[in-house]
This record gives sequence, structure tokens and C-alpha cells, in this order.
Amino acid sequence: MVLLLAVVGFRLFPEKDVTVLNGGQSVRVSATFDAERQALEAADVSLGPGDRIFEGSGGKYVSLAVQRARPVRVDVDGEALEVRTQATTIAGALAEGGIELRPGDRVYLDGTLATARGPLFATTNRSVSLTPSSLRDSAAEPIAVRIERARPLVVYIDTFRLEVASAATTVEGVLGDLGMTVREGDLVRPGLAAPVNAGMTVRLAKARSITVRIDGKEQSLYTQAQTVGDVLALLGVDPRPDELLEPARETPVTPGMTVTVGLTRTDIESVTDPIPPGVAYENDPTMPAGQVRIIEGTPGTRVTNFEVTYKNGEEVSRVLAPGGGVTVQPVATRHITGTKGTTSGPAAASRPTLNAAGYTGTYSRTVNVYATWYNASHGAWAPDDPNYGRTWTGVIVDYGICATDRSVFPMGTRFFIPGYGVCVAADIGGGVRGNHIDLGFPESAGGNPWATQYLDVYVLD
Repeated sequence: MVLLLAVVGFRLFPEKDVTVLNGGQSVRVSATFDAERQALEAADVSLGPGDRIFEGSGGKYVSLAVQRARPVRVDVDGEALEVRTQATTIAGALAEGGIELRPGDRVYLDGTLATARGPLFATTNRSVSLTPSSLRDSAAEPIAVRIERARPLVVYIDTFRLEVASAATTVEGVLGDLGMTVREGDLVRPGLAAPVNAGMTVRLAKARSITVRIDGKEQSLYTQAQTVGDVLALLGVDPRPDELLEPARETPVTPGMTVTVGLTRTDIESVTDPIPPGVAYENDPTMPAGQVRIIEGTPGTRVTNFEVTYKNGEEVSRVLAPGGGVTVQPVATRHITGTKGTTSGPAAASRPTLNAAGYTGTYSRTVNVYATWYNASHGAWAPDDPNYGRTWTGVIVDYGICATDRSVFPMGTRFFIPGYGVCVAADIGGGVRGNHIDLGFPESAGGNPWATQYLDVYVLD
């Protein structure tokens, strides 16, 4: 009978081959009636809280995969709670543990700030896969979750009142949670480093950006000043009633406004001008007749003081002020002409004499010339070039210098030019040919110092 029942039972409940997958290892066992229970017992596998079994079957073959719940340690409200969960997110694990997150709470996963919707993955080298065969077993080190509860407090931004909850530990952190940037000039009470307590009040008075234009010069100012008068006091500016101020002192400061101040001030300014060197003509009886030696002089300087009045940054008057004068005396340029071997005695005495404004003495002859004029700007060099205004003989062009055609009037020839004075041939020019004399002038003489003309000139040598 027993044998018969065994045969009937074997046919009604045939034995099955069961493969148990647990912690990356597989065990093959046999089971007849309750395949799951018998297979786990045979494979020596026990289930803990939250563990799951996934079963797959096909004919007499059955596969059982053990998915272990992950241990999570939650530190919250001064307590440490142990949760075993199949959740894949922090929020899911907290929900299974019956832990509620409040607005403003901060969540840390293994010591790193995280979000509640983030994955329940450790941030250390512990790696976790979601496949059942490779999930860590119940002996794995728990994932550490820490919750910092938000504290209620009131924040005033200027006059706007906000009731907020923040887990920040300092006032600076609270304002950062609100997306507020604190700039230099903003007023924060209590200070940014003050610790946060539940129910406290934080006040942030934002400074205002304005533009201040003083005497036409603009600057930006970020300030807590309440009125235009406060802005003036901050800048140390106190315009008189007759000076420009817009808007008025009592005007409240608003973001983006412009404060315009036009002051009247008087300064003493000194202007330094060069004094061009004069020209001194000399005769040297030891030098051959007609030879010219030029020793260039040096300019002097003159300082002139002016009392200058500015209104709203613009000059309105300029008058001479006491002081100043010549600070460096000029040294004249010496034009030395050789006279050795010149005729003396009766022949020299027979030379005609000229008595005119600018020259009294003898001359050798008169000649009709085409007289033009030039100055330093007519040369080939730019004003910033060291050679600017330098003539062929090296002297700087000025009164008393003239350019001639050397084949007609040799260098060193002296002339008396009516309406001009005495000049010496010390320069040449590409356009100066024949009976043509180009008279030198300083640039200070203006743009038309001489009328181009034909006239009789006196050759003095």
C-alpha cells in the first residue's frame, strides 16, 4: 500500500529541478510539493525583512532568484532608524520607513547633499546594481541617510516679508537658499555668519544702484543712502545754492536715478612756454672772408600763471594771475662771419651806407629778388621728429635765417630785407633758384607773416 501511494504521488506530484540564485551564486536542488520553500531550505537560504523572491519556471525546471533588501540607516530628529528596502530612490526608502520630509529639509546620502528623488546609491566606492543576482546581501554595510530638519523663520527683503523654512545653519545659507546675492553696501541683520534659530527674523536691506555726475564726470554708486542729501554727505560734496544740483537734497533715492552736481571752482594753473633764442651776428677777422660759423643757441622758458574758473566742469573764465616770469634765459644763436682779407682803408670807406629801421651801416650792393617765407612746418620732418625745423646748416629756422641758391648767394651772405630786417643765408631749398630768397619765420608768427613780392634787398657782405 505504501509503495502504491508513493508511486501514485510521484505521478501526481513529479519532482522538479530548482536552481536558486543568491548573492551571485547558484545552487541546484530538487523539490516536489512546495518548490520555493523546499528549494530555499535545501539551498540553506534564509529570507530577511524586505527580501523578495523572483520565480521563473518551464516544465520541470524552476529558477528562484533572491533579491535582497538594502539596509539603510536614517538619522533624523535625533534618532537612528534602520530600514530594509527594495526602493531605488531616497524618497522611496524614507516612505517605507514612515519618515516624512518637510519643505526645506536637507537630505544627505553618505555625507553628501542629495535630493529626495535621487537614486539610493552610495557616493563612496560601494557600487550597487539593480539586477537581483548582484544586489548586496543583508550583511552589507547600511547606506547612511541623514536628514537636517528645516527651521521656520521670517525674512524681510527691504519691506517684503517672507515666511520660510530652511535647514541652513547660518544667515548667509538662508539667503542663499532664497537665491539672494548680498553685495557690498547691503545691510544684513543679524550678520551673515550668525547661526539660525527657529522663529528668528532676518532683515536684508538692499542697497540701490545710482549714477552720480559731478562736473560732467560719471560714477556708479551702490548705496544705502535714503536721500540725495545723504549721497552728497557720503561723497563729501556740498554744492552752494548758486551751484547746480538735480534733483533736490530732500529727494528720496530710488534705484537707477541720476544725481547731477555742477560745482564752481577756481584753480591757479601755470603754463610754460618756450622763449626762442635770438640771433647775434658777429664778425671774426681770423676766419676767411665769407666763411660762416654758427653756434646754435638754446631756448628759454617763461611761466605764466592764470586764475581759471570752472563751472560744471567747463572753463568759464581765465585771467592772468600774479607770479610767473622767465625761469630760464634763452641763449642767442651766434652767426659768426669771417672777414679776414676783406678790403680796408679807402676801398672800404667808399662802400655806400644805409640808415634804415633795423640796420645802419655799409652794404656792398643791392639786388632785386623774389622774397617768399617759410617756417618749420614747411620742412620734411614731423613735429615730433628731433630734426623738425632744422636747416641745411643745422640751425633751427627762425627770424634772421634765410634760404638761398648757393650758386648765387653763398652760405653766410648777409642781407638787409626792408620790412623784415637782417638775415643770413644759412639754408637751401629745392624751390629756391636764382635771385630768390626764402625768409625764415617762427611758427608763432602766424599763417601769413610775409607778403610774397619782388623787392630790392641790400647785400651787406
